[in-house]
Amino acid sequence: MPRDDQISPAATVLVIDDDEIMRISLQDRLQMEGFETFTASDIASARKLLAKQDFDLVVTDIRLPDGDGRALFEEVCRYTPGAPVILMTAYISVQDAVALTKAGAVDYLTKPFDLDEFVVKARRAIERLHDLRAASKTAPGDAEAPAGTNILGRSAALRRIEKIAVRIHNVDSPILLSGESGVGKKVVARFIHRNSARASGPFVAVNCAALPSGLIEAELFGVAAGATPGTEGTRIGRFEQAQGGTIFLDEIAEIPADSQVRLLRVLQEREVTRLGGARPISLNVRVISATQRDLEQAVSEGRFRSDLYWRLNVIHISVPPLRKRPEDILFLARQFVAEQAALLGRPILGISAAAEARLSQMEFPGNVRELRNLIERAAALATGQRIQEYDLLLDDSLATEPVPADANQDLKSQVESAERAAIVHALEESDGAIQSAAGMLGVSRKTLWEKMRRYAIVRDEIA
Repeated sequence: MPRDDQISPAATVLVIDDDEIMRISLQDRLQMEGFETFTASDIASARKLLAKQDFDLVVTDIRLPDGDGRALFEEVCRYTPGAPVILMTAYISVQDAVALTKAGAVDYLTKPFDLDEFVVKARRAIERLHDLRAASKTAPGDAEAPAGTNILGRSAALRRIEKIAVRIHNVDSPILLSGESGVGKKVVARFIHRNSARASGPFVAVNCAALPSGLIEAELFGVAAGATPGTEGTRIGRFEQAQGGTIFLDEIAEIPADSQVRLLRVLQEREVTRLGGARPISLNVRVISATQRDLEQAVSEGRFRSDLYWRLNVIHISVPPLRKRPEDILFLARQFVAEQAALLGRPILGISAAAEARLSQMEFPGNVRELRNLIERAAALATGQRIQEYDLLLDDSLATEPVPADANQDLKSQVESAERAAIVHALEESDGAIQSAAGMLGVSRKTLWEKMRRYAIVRDEIA
């Protein structure tokens, strides 16, 4: 029976050693301590495991049949940046271990070592990682953000963005993020802020599309006391609130033309004057803006000022849609499951293999936001410790157990039958309203229309 002080079984450890006795000994002891443990005997097999999932700790011998510890350490840093690494070494290679510790490994052990000492070091490394993750959790309201991670994703596109963020960490030039709705532009903006020299300062997000045109300037620049009837005290604008940090102007294309002029002046002069005020206030703010629209086209059509566009677009980062980076689907889904397990207070340990296969095949026209909503819904419906495929497919009246399988149907046909039944039921419950049915199923209207066409479901025939 597990001890009370054991770390959650969700904590995963990868042990890499070509010595089978050592490998098995460490695995048995780690499992006794409550860790989920995986093993590999060389760099090649470790690489396959690292590519499949994240680990809370990697424990590796510094000498392996197909390479040395430095090569493996670089692999770990590439696949799971931030994951702690404990090195095991014979006395003759202690110097190498010390060098790798300086490069970022958290600790090393000289063989032979005491297993109790090893467990203490492993616990300490994972607890430190959990503390760092807790400290870097994204703020409430970031619908696309996986909580508790400082990694954007697994895809080459997002790894490139991570590298750009590192290169510009000490640069204050304006950044323009572009991409479809729901791809996670705000998450990227927070990532850039969190990995910048301004990380200790505030991150102030403004959704320009959500502000009435008459209030945008008051919201951004503030209002001096007595500037308008009923204004008794001073109202601090978002730019001032972001002093020493970053202001994120989401949906920048929606700012009206007259406000664009003043925003340009603020960016050029790096100072702001509150509405009705006389004294300019110097700004120490980094500006990150985002848009899902084609700003160049808006400029050519006269809807967006060209001088403001070029002022905002000093560093341009394009965030690709989820369909173009399928490697990120399971990475994000697992993060969202962990987030939902914490919110629901239930031991949801992960996603079944069948459910992960299903997720990997989905298109997600609503991007990361749609994936997160789907996982949130599936987690709420799940009755076991892992989200199953039928949790992803069915609405709440049918998701408590698997759909009975027809012995004469193959797996693909059974899944399609279950999906068709779920769509028909959702349409019946919503009286044929596509938007409502799509919301019940956790998919976009476009996806629902495509599936109705695929399964020859006619809305007018729904009872």
